[in-house]
Amino acid sequence: MRNPLRTLWVGSLIIGLGSADAPRTRDSDWLIRVGLEQAAWAQVLYVGVSEGNLRWVDPRTGATLAEGTARQLWELRRENGRYRAVCGQAQVLAERLVAEPLNGGFVMVSASPNALRRYRGHLEWTERDGKLLAINWVLLDDYLKATLPREMPPNFHPEALKAQAVAARSFTFRRLNRYRQWGYDLCDHAPCQVYGGVDAEHPNTNAAVAATTGAVLMFDGRVIDAVYTGNCGGHTAPVEIAMTGTRPLPFLSGAPDLDANGKPYCSLAPNSAWELTLTREELSQRFALVGRVRELRLTQRTAGKHAQQIQIRGDRATLTLSGAEFRNKLGATRVRSLMFEIQPQQNGWKLVGRGSGHGAGLCQWGAQGRALAGQTYQQILEAYYPGATLRRE
Repeated sequence: MRNPLRTLWVGSLIIGLGSADAPRTRDSDWLIRVGLEQAAWAQVLYVGVSEGNLRWVDPRTGATLAEGTARQLWELRRENGRYRAVCGQAQVLAERLVAEPLNGGFVMVSASPNALRRYRGHLEWTERDGKLLAINWVLLDDYLKATLPREMPPNFHPEALKAQAVAARSFTFRRLNRYRQWGYDLCDHAPCQVYGGVDAEHPNTNAAVAATTGAVLMFDGRVIDAVYTGNCGGHTAPVEIAMTGTRPLPFLSGAPDLDANGKPYCSLAPNSAWELTLTREELSQRFALVGRVRELRLTQRTAGKHAQQIQIRGDRATLTLSGAEFRNKLGATRVRSLMFEIQPQQNGWKLVGRGSGHGAGLCQWGAQGRALAGQTYQQILEAYYPGATLRRE
């Protein structure tokens, strides 16, 4: 648990950490609550332990309700306002329920009995939208170890991995309590961070977490929302352009990502260039308000050449929307970035672009390029979050 004597402003929340203007703590001082929305959210969940014993606990009293072994698989349901875990003739029934490993094992859970995932810490449960959702209570350092290799290739340069660790830690602190109405802090996938449990961990990313323990990025006395992207294409995007519903931030205003020869640091990324053909019929269906689409134009760009405003003219109306709205409408896996040109074709238009992701904050492939060029993780972070300060115990 966090030390209640330590506090830090994160947004409008006061949470446990060093002083009011800088974190002074170890990662192991914190417990993070992760809602396993991708891995364990269903009408019925299956729970086990990798080795040793599994203990079922009433969190209100701390009383042990039952114990199981690594050979047993429990089926968990919600019935009449209570949780019911069953394994053969054994049964646990309680209004609140926690499953924790004993004797060195890992708790396991899944919506399928044949796809159990291992997790550090312990599990609790909540009911959401008529289904059971597992909540993993895990130490911050263990959470980051299971997140980094899902967010950045673990074979990247150690300095790039350290930069990613600081960004991910800062992102985590900034978004604590994001899902507090459901009883947890973060989900296990985008728009949070991809969290894979024990099986996602890798020695290289574990080392990056350990080497940067307690380090976060600060601006104006608060931890920053250190968003990051896969490949910025040579220039990071202002966050208010990259993401709908965001406001301008000085440390996420967009910056060139070029070496001394004018070459993008992220140019070593594979498949950086991309194309997408959009037919007139598809656009007319997706933007039905305008009628049959006659013209698709990029009407405004950022200084870094990101699509800022798109105009779609049809036979019934003309629609103007932001580049981020356009990308979201067509799908982020298809419109891979906001750095693209629009080329007219006979029956539609072609988008010709480079980079991948929303484009704001740390460029992961750029961080790799910078690290290979000899930059430290501190220099990498300074380049992608200008004006932010790196603070650690």
